[in-house]
Amino acid sequence: MKINHSSKHTTPLPIGRGRGWVFFFFILLSLFISCGQIENEFSSRQVYLRFDNQTHLDPNLMSAMNAMTSNVFCRIWLSSPDHLSFQSNQGTTSTVTLTAQEMRSPLILGISNASGLIVGYGFGGVFYCYDAVCPNCYDSKLERTLTMNTTGIATCAGCGHQYDLTNNGLSPQGGKLDRYRATTGGLTGTLLVSNR
Repeated sequence: MKINHSSKHTTPLPIGRGRGWVFFFFILLSLFISCGQIENEFSSRQVYLRFDNQTHLDPNLMSAMNAMTSNVFCRIWLSSPDHLSFQSNQGTTSTVTLTAQEMRSPLILGISNASGLIVGYGFGGVFYCYDAVCPNCYDSKLERTLTMNTTGIATCAGCGHQYDLTNNGLSPQGGKLDRYRATTGGLTGTLLVSNR
């Protein structure tokens, strides 16, 4: 048996002391960057709402908490100390009286209880909860409540920015809405918005 010594054998280059640490550093850096992007998806602003729609059966909130529909959103705001109001992007508004138990829980509806929150399902079955104050104007120390249209676009009357409620609140003019962590128990379930 003849051994062919002319074939080229390749051996891996050893990772030197400096190269190993550089490689490790880039891996670690990429992990921190990706975790930061996930963390920044949600606002760190204080927010809290626990609302049991089985008690109130509000039709505007029901339509927004229906997982079978997308592009239906509902703005929720405190219209008086003991009343929550609900406005659908489909054009209807309703108001409910809070129960004594609900009034004992703190209601923190984002930047302003008077502007409130916007909730609903976007494309792909994602349940969104946004602050109803225009972030572009709020950066200038102005609190302007967004209006919604039937196609799922929220618009600021002050600066003209538009935000796509069905797609993470992104604006073609740049930026996006402040988003909060939220869960829904379905049409007649409990809506929980909290960053705790």
